[in-house]
Amino acid sequence: MRKHLSVLIVLLLVFTACSSETASKPAKSEFSSLNDFYAQELDWKKCGRFQCAQLLVPLNYSNLNEGVFQIALTKVAATKSDSRIGNLVVNPGGPGGSGIDYAQGGLRTASNEILNRFDLIGFDPRGVGRSEPVQCLTDSETDEFLAADETPDTAAEITQRNNWVDRFAIACKEQNPTTWMHVGSWNVARDMDVLRAALGDEKLNWLGKSYGTLLGALYAELFPDRVGRFVLDGAVDPEFNDEQVITQITAFEIALNRFIADCLTRRDCPLKAPQANAYQQLVNFIDNLDQQPMPVSDNRLLTQSHGQTAILIGLYDDAEFWPFLREALDMAFNGDGEYLMLLSDLISGRDSDGTYLDNSLAALYAVNCVDYAQALAPDQLQAEVARLSEISEFFGPLFGWGSSACLGWMNQELELVRKVAANPAQPVLIVGTKYDPATPIQWAFALANQISNSTVLQWQGDGHTAYRRGSKCVDEIIDQYLVSGKLPTNGTICAAAGRN
Repeated sequence: MRKHLSVLIVLLLVFTACSSETASKPAKSEFSSLNDFYAQELDWKKCGRFQCAQLLVPLNYSNLNEGVFQIALTKVAATKSDSRIGNLVVNPGGPGGSGIDYAQGGLRTASNEILNRFDLIGFDPRGVGRSEPVQCLTDSETDEFLAADETPDTAAEITQRNNWVDRFAIACKEQNPTTWMHVGSWNVARDMDVLRAALGDEKLNWLGKSYGTLLGALYAELFPDRVGRFVLDGAVDPEFNDEQVITQITAFEIALNRFIADCLTRRDCPLKAPQANAYQQLVNFIDNLDQQPMPVSDNRLLTQSHGQTAILIGLYDDAEFWPFLREALDMAFNGDGEYLMLLSDLISGRDSDGTYLDNSLAALYAVNCVDYAQALAPDQLQAEVARLSEISEFFGPLFGWGSSACLGWMNQELELVRKVAANPAQPVLIVGTKYDPATPIQWAFALANQISNSTVLQWQGDGHTAYRRGSKCVDEIIDQYLVSGKLPTNGTICAAAGRN
């Protein structure tokens, strides 16, 4: 086993859920009013080294008679109870990430200062992990779906891809007939306020990363007077449109080129200088996988889609993922695709026995497609692929064809996410990473324009999000804000140097 593997596994467990729970029908509620939900008292019980509880929330806030969602919670008690400040609710992102696993993540989640003084509260959002998870495809179908060509270039491949788009949406609706319409982020934000009340807090303290920043922004609009200390790290701009796609694809293109530039300075780099040549190597490698997938263990094939997923995810962390991606590419260039497949499998939650350990993929699609039930029609995709390929030869086709992923969710009466106009009573700290591929730094400033009482902190780093990723400057500023409420000057910049 090579040197970077164990570190990669630990790190990816932070990004993914770890539950094998199955979907269930919504339970009936004995609550007759929304006030009854707010009056709940949590029954914390020991679960290993932590505490666990269940929270009941309305399936449909507009019709309480439709049933309830049971939301799974965990509490990681402050290690120094005599100096405890209160509760800090956390979310790692996704959608599909487990807040329970994230809260239990120790120093990867928060510093000793925060672990000493706050009870970390994690919850799996409705439809995720242990909270009545949405289920869509079977394990074998998921294998087929993830192996299918995401950048089709023949009529047969286009037909197959369009069929998978329809099949995924139909499966999600059929498997979750009473719940799928209600897993959207506005409802999760409402659930967060029921949780705040059940915790006995007047205000909600929140540490949200990536998708967790969207939840925080929606909460700040819905419940501005109940915002406590809010950290939104890796900001998502709720107003997603064509220009946002260009911003994100440009960010991924920059991140890929920064990975390549860094790789070319390393002795173990399989890419060959100059920079443009190395970039073309990766494009050619992915194109070759399209023509000739690479055999790996268990009679599987590393397809073009697996390779694209592995490289894309490899850009999320320069300290841990970049070294592993270098190693995986070196192996793949020499005919061994095991590590690239492992990276692709880990991020989708696939175990070595072929089972999927969580529902993160189903939740990713279901929540995103309820929040943003809009998509390009099949006859519009070729032009979109061409448009985006002018920006990125590597990512353009992937993002272009992905523009139809939610086609099967359209024309429904869904509560769509939109640009917010939040005016929280307490100031919010928004954090952006300069070379973040997934949530570009521009989105931090866009979100700040939608949250009136907010301050932006920038980190000149690489990878996705900033807190607990090696910047002493970032960690100290966020810790100080959470502990004392003191904000940095708006626009403060933490240099890339100074990793812990």
